[in-house]
Amino acid sequence: MTSSDIVKKVMDDPYAASLGIRIDAVEEGRAVCSVTITEKMLNFLGVAHGGLIFSLADVAFSAASNGDHFPSYALDVSGSFLRAPQVGDRVTAEAKQVHSTKRTGVYRIEVATGEKLIATFNGTVFRKSD
Repeated sequence: MTSSDIVKKVMDDPYAASLGIRIDAVEEGRAVCSVTITEKMLNFLGVAHGGLIFSLADVAFSAASNGDHFPSYALDVSGSFLRAPQVGDRVTAEAKQVHSTKRTGVYRIEVATGEKLIATFNGTVFRKSD
């Protein structure tokens, strides 16, 4: 599957589309996605919802891992939220492969607004054999 095929699949994903997540780049072992924070994305404390930040990271993780080997399925994701973006901020998630075997892949996902790191995640995928 080509990177343009992955971009189309992710852009057609109804959940990602409902959040306004955009695919900015997909290349071997890497993907970048972004979203602009709106008032509707805030939680009851008035900060960007952690679920949105995680979803953005997950879309980048999925695009990067499936761009390397299709299909790839998430086995595990863990992370830390470091700060909250503000309404109007363009938030970007970049997923990069850090290790790969025939059956698994490990990715590091960094979520940022400009130069400010918002969150970091690590994810492992299972690569289904053809």
